[in-house]
Amino acid sequence: MADERMRYSLLKEAVQVTGDEAMCQAVLAQLDDYVAAQLNGRDPFPLFPHIAVHLDGCLNCAAAYGRLCHLALAEQNNTLPTLQTPRQPDLSFLTPPVAVPSLADRLRTAVTQLENGWRFRLSADLLPLLQPQAAPIPVRAPETEERYAELLLALEPDETLQAELPFKVLVYRDAQSPTDCLVEVWVQPHGRAWPHLAGYTVTLGLPNHTHQQITTPWGVAAFPHIPIHELDSLVLTIG
Repeated sequence: MADERMRYSLLKEAVQVTGDEAMCQAVLAQLDDYVAAQLNGRDPFPLFPHIAVHLDGCLNCAAAYGRLCHLALAEQNNTLPTLQTPRQPDLSFLTPPVAVPSLADRLRTAVTQLENGWRFRLSADLLPLLQPQAAPIPVRAPETEERYAELLLALEPDETLQAELPFKVLVYRDAQSPTDCLVEVWVQPHGRAWPHLAGYTVTLGLPNHTHQQITTPWGVAAFPHIPIHELDSLVLTIG
């Protein structure tokens, strides 16, 4: 009699199953154990009676049970499909990236160590890299500040390059003659400072002429009236 009442209760529960999302989530959370019990030859009904009843009345959970049971059987029988390794894409049509030398590497290439000095060659490729982001504070005499206010190029080596390039070069446009410029060379050998920077011979070599100056105690040699269009062929020699 008790068995009949239990069957009647479970039958009534199965008939009255509704799409209760909370109940579905609870059933799905235990579905692995339910299927595992079946595959191990055990009767899951006494262990999970509410899951068995729910599967009889819920199509979505029954479908999930069917898929899980199918995969579990395939795994048990070692019949799961083998995933093939995807083919490597053919990227041979891509052009490999070209290594672009840094400014420091370009400057090292442009400088030659002489027996008693240095030689530096400007080029059309190097000029754009030396264009300043912002003009520095003028250091020349006040009467020339307005005339040479526009900084065109600035070669100011950082600490990593000072041993190889112990000088800096600043180029200013001549406001009175806009096609010309003032080239300032600041010689800065390691271990020497003002006022012991006088006497260095600085030579600017251009296609049609050569200019030469001796540095001041500040280590400065200034060259006015240099044609701007000749800067890309300028050769600076310090000795």
